[in-house]
Amino acid sequence: MITVSEENLINYEVTARIATEAFGSKEVLFFAERMKWLYERSFGQGTTVVSVSDDGVKVGQIALIRQIIVSDGEPCVAAQLVDLFILRAYRSPPLIGRVYKEVERLCLAQNIRFILAMPNEKSESLNARFLKLKPALRLHIRAGIGLRGPRSSKLKYSGHLKSMTKTAAIELLSGYATTAEGTGLRWDGETLFNRTNDPTCDYAAHATADLLLISSCRGTRGVKYTLLCGFFVRSEADVTSNSTRELIRAACRFWQHPIFVYAGANSALPRLPGFALPHRLRRPMLVQFRDIAADETKVRFDRFQLIDSDFA
Repeated sequence: MITVSEENLINYEVTARIATEAFGSKEVLFFAERMKWLYERSFGQGTTVVSVSDDGVKVGQIALIRQIIVSDGEPCVAAQLVDLFILRAYRSPPLIGRVYKEVERLCLAQNIRFILAMPNEKSESLNARFLKLKPALRLHIRAGIGLRGPRSSKLKYSGHLKSMTKTAAIELLSGYATTAEGTGLRWDGETLFNRTNDPTCDYAAHATADLLLISSCRGTRGVKYTLLCGFFVRSEADVTSNSTRELIRAACRFWQHPIFVYAGANSALPRLPGFALPHRLRRPMLVQFRDIAADETKVRFDRFQLIDSDFA
């Protein structure tokens, strides 16, 4: 008998194996250690998993990673949908409908105000049909070259976060905690530290007195580049384009890859880094959203960056 219910005790080894099999691509691999970090520690709020089972044997799931979004000065509980997969032999429209119905039920039961997702093309229509998620942002993939130059005297820090003690890292990151102004995910020093403690990726921090950049080294089709995961502005600071460029240069210098990539929205920056790639090269990344407490979603994000999702 096929059941759809909340999974109370997750076996990450089994889940990673099923996920890899369900996606059926050599380029998509799931690792138990990373899934455990993502679900339990990455955003600091925990995760609810809706599991699909056949007589007690797991064959699929969807995960609801809880986050805090500040909207009009009010912290609200949100759930970001990730890792929807079902083994091919079990896929059917009725079963998908049951999974989404359980997602909605749990969101209501757990007083979750917002639901958001960054879906692929297949999930986009499912999210819209079953959960009434609507387009909120389209994040253009932007790229550029971090021009070489001497290390700026304004740099407060530029280096691996894992090379610092936890206390020192949290102290550094805390200076750029988000405020109650505007709409976006809430970040403080500890949650940023947890988010950058991914066991499968390295992150670096680059900071001036007023601006922080979290970066990482990534690659696509054999091309290495510096990923600009997110910018964070010190409270009441006035950020200039020069400050942004200095940190981008510092990140590219640190990773030794001059090409940088950024995708996001951040109203605190004078302008977004780089230039938007044409749609024919890389389609924008869609952020879908729903305010459960309102018939019409009126929330407008002032900032949403890759670090706010599981894409960075």
